[in-house]
Amino acid sequence: MNLWVLSAGIIGLCTALIHILAGQIDPVRPFLRTNLPDVQKATLLASWHMVSVILCILATFLVYVGWVDQQGLYQVVAGISLIFVTFSLVFILVGWFFFGYRSFINLPQWSLLLPIGTLGLIGVI
Repeated sequence: MNLWVLSAGIIGLCTALIHILAGQIDPVRPFLRTNLPDVQKATLLASWHMVSVILCILATFLVYVGWVDQQGLYQVVAGISLIFVTFSLVFILVGWFFFGYRSFINLPQWSLLLPIGTLGLIGVI
């Protein structure tokens, strides 16, 4: 068992659950109530759910590798971890553009994504 990778996966599953449940309430529903054309709304909703699927699949993979300690899959874990680190950087940079230093509070998603990537990387080095 690799507790670092397993922890990354568990945080990932929690993040996916938060994304699916809280995300529908906060950013998605208000956006769907706007006067934008239905094509843009449908595209956002599809993209939102694609991210949900990605989060679930990647987190489940991390849990599996962490649980059974499949060292042959460590390169894949490293790649997934780098994806999560990159996702967190995207939130930090986009947030900084819109909110400056307040981005760390206004867009806190980075605080869930960065630990997933960091723990995964620690677990495979």
